[in-house]
Amino acid sequence: MLRGIIKKAISEKQKLSLKSKYNKIRISVINTFLSYNSGMLKNKLREMGIKETDTLLVHSNFNPDSGFKGAPIDVVNALIDLVGTKGNLLMVSIPFRGSSYDYLMTNKPFYIKKTFSMMGLITEMFRRREGVLRSFHPTHPVLVYGKESKWLTSGHEKCLNLCGAGSPFDNFRQLKGKILFFDVGFGAITFFHYVEDITKEKLPFNVYSDKLFSVTAYDENNNKHAIDTYAYNKDIIRDAGKVEEEMLRLGFVKEGRVGNSSLILVNAEDVVACQTAMIEAGNLPYKYAGSDIRRNDG
Repeated sequence: MLRGIIKKAISEKQKLSLKSKYNKIRISVINTFLSYNSGMLKNKLREMGIKETDTLLVHSNFNPDSGFKGAPIDVVNALIDLVGTKGNLLMVSIPFRGSSYDYLMTNKPFYIKKTFSMMGLITEMFRRREGVLRSFHPTHPVLVYGKESKWLTSGHEKCLNLCGAGSPFDNFRQLKGKILFFDVGFGAITFFHYVEDITKEKLPFNVYSDKLFSVTAYDENNNKHAIDTYAYNKDIIRDAGKVEEEMLRLGFVKEGRVGNSSLILVNAEDVVACQTAMIEAGNLPYKYAGSDIRRNDG
């Protein structure tokens, strides 16, 4: 009741003023006590177990409240300094938000050199950086800088199953890759799709759409191609949080903080083992959008 009386007594203008003052104080506290730079970020990641020979897939969010002293490109450069010479740095550069099916239905052409990444500022800055290669796929192109960048990105245009066998995610697993979540939750894990592809025969629904799409795409020399691909079944809701809970229970997750940023690190092979075991046990990391889903035995 008291809260309701206070809300009525304070005007909208006063509420905005109070909110502005609170935000200024919060930012001041973060900048004073929780600020960090590229060197501190690299030291923390080394402490968590990332080595210069690692193949590292990064999901990220450039949070203005993180305390990081620098721009998105400075995060990119720090990560390249960490693994980019003797190892490999990967990021996903998906050009849409929402479902792959809805995006493919728009029939937008894909330009390997021009199509923006919608996965955050850090990924877009990485896409534009010299020396970064991008796999040739219209929905889930992967960006790579490093020793095996050509091999990691090759052949993606031949993959009907976006993140499955033969894709950069498959190659990433072969290099015993690690996955870093920088100021973003485990739910951002694109590698989830790779595991569901290799276990798709054990799932009681179709992972992919029935429709095969043909997408107009332009390579690095601006040559025109038609790339065939399926979309993900949009009636299925992926619940990566269940995989995270199981991996935490098994001790497969390393968590850390630097400044006001949260860091999560997992091994790709641990994700494969955990998610596969969950599926085989019937503990499916999915939420059903309908009750008429049946196993595809064909």
